Amino acid sequence: MLVAAMATLAIGGVAVAGGGGDDNNKKKKKAKFDSQITLNYNQGPYDPYDPYYEEAVFNGQVTVSPANKAAEKRPEAAVKCLKKRTVVIRNIDLEPGSGSFATTKTDVDGNYSVDADDAYTEPGTYRSRVTKRHRVHAKVKCFGAKSNEVEVPTNGGGE
Repeated sequence: MLVAAMATLAIGGVAVAGGGGDDNNKKKKKAKFDSQITLNYNQGPYDPYDPYYEEAVFNGQVTVSPANKAAEKRPEAAVKCLKKRTVVIRNIDLEPGSGSFATTKTDVDGNYSVDADDAYTEPGTYRSRVTKRHRVHAKVKCFGAKSNEVEVPTNGGGE
């Protein structure tokens, strides 16, 4: 009986010593990136015969910076936070819930552009925001951000 008890303790000790704690330490930590976004409005040339600016455009860029040590160790993961990010542009002077002016996606470098040349571009203050993104399999998390505010003047002002 004594031998059986000692054998049980020995087997239990081996099981505890070889526990699965090493697998948890080898897991990749999630790389987290802070996002920044800019918004510009280029009105284009004024045509006195047309009350709208035909070449007006909203554009900007999304940039990212590491937010944790895992992101610093994996700078190549930043590309996953730049391309195909959803950008929403809206007139913040209008009531909340009134919808957005435009929605677009960024290119590989984080750039985006939206035509603003139609009669529906109302004067006011505009802001863009980039949505947050989780890349589960790549273990990357991209935080959302809001841009600076841009004024769109009244149409037909002429210069």
